[in-house]
Amino acid sequence: MENGFFKGVGLGVLAGTMAGTMMGATMAPKKRSSVKKAADKAMKTVDQAMENLTEKMGFQD
Repeated sequence: MENGFFKGVGLGVLAGTMAGTMMGATMAPKKRSSVKKAADKAMKTVDQAMENLTEKMGFQD
C-alpha cells in the first residue's frame, strides 16, 4: 500500500510541476523572451523526467 501511495504522490508532483510550467509559459509575454525560452526548456526537462519515472515504475510498456 505504501508503494502505491508514493507512486501516486510522485506522479502528482510531476504532473503539478508540468502543469505549472505550462501555465507559466502561457502567461509569459508574447515577445520571445529568455524567460519563455527557459520555461520551454524546463517543460521539456520535466516531460522527459516524467517519462523516465513512469517507465521505471512500470506504467509504460
